[in-house]
Amino acid sequence: MRDQNLYDLNLYYQSHEEHVYRDLNGEEKRELLISYEISRKVPDKIALFKDPFFLFCKDSTLRIRLPILEGEMKMFFDNYKDYYYLPDEDMCVLKTVAASVDKEHKENAKKETCYIRYRGFFIPQFDQDAPSFRKSYKDRFCYRKYCPEEITEEFCELIGETVLSFLNA
Repeated sequence: MRDQNLYDLNLYYQSHEEHVYRDLNGEEKRELLISYEISRKVPDKIALFKDPFFLFCKDSTLRIRLPILEGEMKMFFDNYKDYYYLPDEDMCVLKTVAASVDKEHKENAKKETCYIRYRGFFIPQFDQDAPSFRKSYKDRFCYRKYCPEEITEEFCELIGETVLSFLNA
């Protein structure tokens, strides 16, 4: 049963910050914490984990925790028929660019192999404006590059609205 107090709220952005902590294995992890004032107090504390985020609500404050992942992600291309996959380099290139590559070092790209790899920091993607990255082709979550200077009030408001609509679905 859904708690109507959580799903019928109006959010008012307050702040955001990057938080660094150590997980249970002692590994350093990062997360983006976004705080909102909500339109009315909730009667009880609410804590909810719904991959990929954690939500905590108490009184008239709601906080969303988004993981900041460090590592390698892949940006997949839809038009895979226009690409060759180069297994030795583990990447794809346009067929026109790969014309001079020996046949034994290239193969027609498939949906699963039509990507470019990126290393860096990533957060879950809630908008379609930025290029999306995934760990693998079948990954159910998309990510965007994490650039602290791009985390604006408008961006945080979008995240809050999207998280609440995601919970309501």
